[in-house]
Amino acid sequence: MATHYETLGIPPEATAERIKRSYRRLVKIYHPDRFPGGSEAHAEAEKKIREINIAYGVLSKPLNRAKYDARFYKRPSSYSEAEPEHCAKCGKPTGYWDTVKRVARCHACTGPIL
Repeated sequence: MATHYETLGIPPEATAERIKRSYRRLVKIYHPDRFPGGSEAHAEAEKKIREINIAYGVLSKPLNRAKYDARFYKRPSSYSEAEPEHCAKCGKPTGYWDTVKRVARCHACTGPIL
């Protein structure tokens, strides 16, 4: 099974403009009206244009494209590198998870909050 990117003949890092250009180019080539009705070529063109429309429908919308990419192309998440935060003074866990490195203090080291 071809991916939506392969269906449109573009790389996964293609811009929205390139996706649109590729879609329009393929629609001009495979549009069923270009083939005689009832022929085998017409049936193949209908099948191909359906695949092209589905691929474009997913890749043309940023949210749908992100979901599709997350399913097929595993990209590292910033949350996968999160580590438990420890107090800079005493070394005890603060109870938070930190992805941005900064100086942290636990409740015992910061003192009472007034």
